[in-house]
Amino acid sequence: MIYVVTGTSRGIGLELVRQVVARGDHVVATARKPDESTELQELAKAHKDAIKIVQMDVQDADSIKAAAKAIEEYHPNGVDVLINDAGINSPFQRACEQSVQDVINVHRVNVLGPLMVTQAMLPLIRKGKRKLIVNTSSGDGSIKILSDMGLNDEKQRKEDPHGRSLLPYKMAKTSLNMMTMTFAIDLKDEGITVICYCPGWVRTDMGMHAASEESQPEQSPEESVKKQLKLFDGMTLEGSGWYYQHTGEKLPY
Repeated sequence: MIYVVTGTSRGIGLELVRQVVARGDHVVATARKPDESTELQELAKAHKDAIKIVQMDVQDADSIKAAAKAIEEYHPNGVDVLINDAGINSPFQRACEQSVQDVINVHRVNVLGPLMVTQAMLPLIRKGKRKLIVNTSSGDGSIKILSDMGLNDEKQRKEDPHGRSLLPYKMAKTSLNMMTMTFAIDLKDEGITVICYCPGWVRTDMGMHAASEESQPEQSPEESVKKQLKLFDGMTLEGSGWYYQHTGEKLPY
């Protein structure tokens, strides 16, 4: 199996690379500044035949185009799985005080990035055997979960800062979910499966910023990714378009 994973310099993306190659698959690991990721470089040295590192800035169309060309040179017969994992968070700040520029910046990475990468990688996905596209979303992308947590729960609304904050991130993940469903509809007749999923609260630089505010239980990247891969491995075309918890349960949009 040949995977392409974005955002692999650290966190979930890096752990995906580690576990994918550990089980004998090949992966193209993309990152905006791969030379600055010591762990990724060391991992690639230890698995020279299985890991190819490609520079890609998901905010830059030219960078994505160049990366797609490089990936095609490595794997001209196609790619089996694309995992759009690159993303950024936003500060804990009330929605009514939120900077519009923050909204723009987060959407550029978390929505437009996966859109451009998916479009650029589609020719290789079409050649692949597995034909699976995965978008890393969040429970924060669910309007129902958020409304249950805040709008319909007075105690939660007053005591929990989460419901009224992270507007750029929440908006972006909801948009990503809609992108997932639309791509799933568009590509189903080509036999391409497209899903989005929530990795849970993970002990990473980005994830624990939110978890510390919420007093959420920690989960290591190793634990989350192990469950993620089980979900991806079992995914079929019949499950395309859905929004999943990393443990396999469907989440409400």
